[in-house]
Amino acid sequence: MEQKHLLVVEDDPAVCELLVGCLSRPSCRVSTVDNGEDGLRLIEEDPPQLVILDLTLPGMNGLDVCRAMRRDPWMEKIPVLMLTGRDDDDDVVAGLEVGANDYMTKPFAVKVLSARVNALLRRGSDAPDAASAPVAGGDRSLLEIRSLGRCELQFGKRVVPWAESFSPAQRMLLAALLAAPDGRISQEAVQLGFWPDSPPSRARSNFDSLMTRLRKTLEQELPELDVRRHLQLSRGIICLENVRVDAHEFRRLADKGLQQATIGELWQAEIAFSSAFSLWQGTFAPGDFGSESAAYYQDELEQLYLEASQLFARILAESRRYEEAVKLLRYALRYNPTHDGIIRLLHRLLLTQDHHAQARQLLDQYARQLAREKFSAGEINGIIDEFRQPAAKAGWLKE
Repeated sequence: MEQKHLLVVEDDPAVCELLVGCLSRPSCRVSTVDNGEDGLRLIEEDPPQLVILDLTLPGMNGLDVCRAMRRDPWMEKIPVLMLTGRDDDDDVVAGLEVGANDYMTKPFAVKVLSARVNALLRRGSDAPDAASAPVAGGDRSLLEIRSLGRCELQFGKRVVPWAESFSPAQRMLLAALLAAPDGRISQEAVQLGFWPDSPPSRARSNFDSLMTRLRKTLEQELPELDVRRHLQLSRGIICLENVRVDAHEFRRLADKGLQQATIGELWQAEIAFSSAFSLWQGTFAPGDFGSESAAYYQDELEQLYLEASQLFARILAESRRYEEAVKLLRYALRYNPTHDGIIRLLHRLLLTQDHHAQARQLLDQYARQLAREKFSAGEINGIIDEFRQPAAKAGWLKE
């Protein structure tokens, strides 16, 4: 009988020894690594049937490892048991949200751990068939709508780029629905927004035709989709139902992180921010489809992204993960190259690491960008001079 391979990613030698002792058996062999990077490498080199993953690891934490696995079409089939000393409800939810199949806290009962490992191994042995089988409930599965950096619909295994497959009017209506706080807008608002100069009867006729064409396009592109279950019109209200929208989930998680950081729950905030930023592939793309509300929502999400970037970077820097914080802030500057708060934080982080040349280069780029935005030479010099003042030595991250 071929042995099943169990991979333990755990940085505590005592816990590793305990896990190897209780999991090693004739039918299983156990490998251990003490960091996430080596864990991902070993998964590729010697594929396991199960990964037992600590949450708090040096460098790449357990959430990031699990998230990386779930992004990979092959690794996503491998069951993950998250094993950690953190037992808060938010920690458990965060672990499950990034794709963990089960969650246990330390200290643990060996018999319970063994039983859960066996259950996951049984479940994992059917992973290839399960991956290709329809979701239980068939038409009750969710319609995935991706709108951050791209525009895609996914139902089951089929992915449709709706920027290409739908007409401008259909894209505009979908954009308006996604920008609505709860995915609901009134038929009257659509008619006034799309055909402001048309008589009510003509606007109503145009609206009916648009809804019919949109539903027909969805049926053509996603044949297994029950369109009326996901795009509903009832009592003059159009709504998206039974959908998962990446932009909405990003906003929920980013707001949660901001709230937690404000009250000093930094670990919980890091989990929320990490989950939110894993969804961010770029700005809210439907904001470019001609809908005024979608353009406003695009700007709103970008501002939230910039605000969350600063707090997330501070949390990373507090734990001396400076390179991650710098990378995060540099990326955020793509959306607002003259954002004063981000540039000041980035400048200080570079100086903290003695990257003086990079800090000077950052200020030079800032000055050039200000000039492009028509700031006077005197204004630019005054702004740049403020950066040359000595930075506070202690506690500056909390300023």
